[in-house]
Amino acid sequence: MFQKISLLFVLLFLCCLTSKSQEKYYQYSKSPRNDKIDLDLITEFEIGFHSGPNWTIGNTRKIAKFGQVYSLNIGWNNGQIYGGTEFNLRFWDEILNDSKANQVDFNNQQFLWLLHMKWYVIKGDIQPFLGVGTDFLSLIDHAINPSDDDEYIDYSDDERQKFINYNAWFVPSAGVRFKIRKYMFAEISTTLDISDNYNSMRMQVGFIYQPQF
Repeated sequence: MFQKISLLFVLLFLCCLTSKSQEKYYQYSKSPRNDKIDLDLITEFEIGFHSGPNWTIGNTRKIAKFGQVYSLNIGWNNGQIYGGTEFNLRFWDEILNDSKANQVDFNNQQFLWLLHMKWYVIKGDIQPFLGVGTDFLSLIDHAINPSDDDEYIDYSDDERQKFINYNAWFVPSAGVRFKIRKYMFAEISTTLDISDNYNSMRMQVGFIYQPQF
């Protein structure tokens, strides 16, 4: 529980630092040969849509197998660090074991609200990245309504506790980002959604746009 709350506060702190950059910040440098200004660092607001297949891993394979996941991403990016939020909707094509699915409220569709950060390893038109995230809603609910022993809760009799089962308290990711043209990017990523009750892996392709206000 302490690790989850600590992770939440770290992500909130880093996202706050990034979100303060709604205005553009420029770092100017003059070329010795001319007076042109190079924009070396710009923090941009961006919005992206990602989709792809989703698989269960570990013991969760006994509950479901395969599905689709769709994500809406909103955040800020300065070319090295991205911080923002992700609205994630998953659809499972088939529930393999209804009784086990009911025990952990594993429904045919699930929604996550993630706080997510990415670190771009290099600059340029092709940028590999590493990321980490956590589910915001379920961590807040878990912090407000802690439970000493989640393993022995009868979820069928407690509708509020069912919501906690949707958490993905640790969400690592890795991928690569491609520049298509100015203010437009494509992204390929692999993400693990690590939960107390079920784990899954997703591979997504996304398109990202940086609107200029």
